[in-house]
Amino acid sequence: MNIVVCVKIEPDLPMLSVSDWLAVEQGEVECDFARRQLSGFDQSAAEMALGLAAQRLTLLTVGDEKTTPVLKALLALDFQRAVRIEISPMADVRFSPDHIAGQIAAFYRQEPDHSVMIFGSQTSEGQNRQTGLLLAEILGWPCLTQVCDIQVLEEGLLRVKRRTAEYVQTLTLRPPVVLIAGQDTQGSLLRIPTLKQKLAAAGKPLDVLPVQPIPESPRRLIGLRLNDTRRAGVIIQGESVQEMARTLCREYLQERWTS
Repeated sequence: MNIVVCVKIEPDLPMLSVSDWLAVEQGEVECDFARRQLSGFDQSAAEMALGLAAQRLTLLTVGDEKTTPVLKALLALDFQRAVRIEISPMADVRFSPDHIAGQIAAFYRQEPDHSVMIFGSQTSEGQNRQTGLLLAEILGWPCLTQVCDIQVLEEGLLRVKRRTAEYVQTLTLRPPVVLIAGQDTQGSLLRIPTLKQKLAAAGKPLDVLPVQPIPESPRRLIGLRLNDTRRAGVIIQGESVQEMARTLCREYLQERWTS
C-alpha cells in the first residue's frame, strides 16, 4: 500500500523576540531566519504513518528550498521517499488551502498508485483546517477526521480509530481515503532520528516537482501584529501580611465565594 503523508514545513515563530516582531510590523526584516519545523499536528500524523513501516511511505510538501533540511532529516526515519512541490519564495500560500489541495491533487494525478493521504489537522501559520477536506472533495474520496490510530489489515483494508466527542469509533474500510490526525494525537510527537540513521539516509534523493498552473488565491497577508498576552495585575499593599490577606479576601475573593 502506497501512503502519502502531507506536511507543512513552517518557521518556528515562537522563537522570535519582541524586537523581531516589531521589526516585521514595520517592514524592516523578514522572519525567514526562523528555524523550519513541522507543526505538532503534522508530527503526529507522520508518527502515526511510521507505525505502518511495512508500507511504502512518501513525504509530500509544497514549498521552496528552505524546506529541504527538514525533509532530509525526515528521510532518516522510515520514509522511503520525500517529494517537494516547488513554489516560488515570493508566493504566499499560507492562507490558500484550496491552492495547496490543488497541488496535491495534481501530484496524485501524475502518480495515481497512492491510495492513502494522511494530514495533520492544522498548521501553526495558516490554521485553516481545510486542506485535507478540500483534497477529498477534489478527488472524490471519503475523509475521516480526528483519527488516532491506523492499522493495515489483510486484503488491502484499513482499520481506523477516530475519536468523537463521546466515544472512539473503530472503522474498517478500503482505500482510497484521506485521513486527518486528531488533536488528541498531539502527545505522539515525531521520533528523532539517530546519527546512524542520518548517515544512512544521506544519499537518499529528494524529488522536486514543478508547481502546477492553478489560479492564484486572492488572499494575501497584509500585516503582522504581536498580541499583548500580558495579564493585568494589582499590587496589594498593607502594613502586615494579615492586613494584605484581609484586603485580598474582602475586595477580590469574597464576591466569588458568594456568587
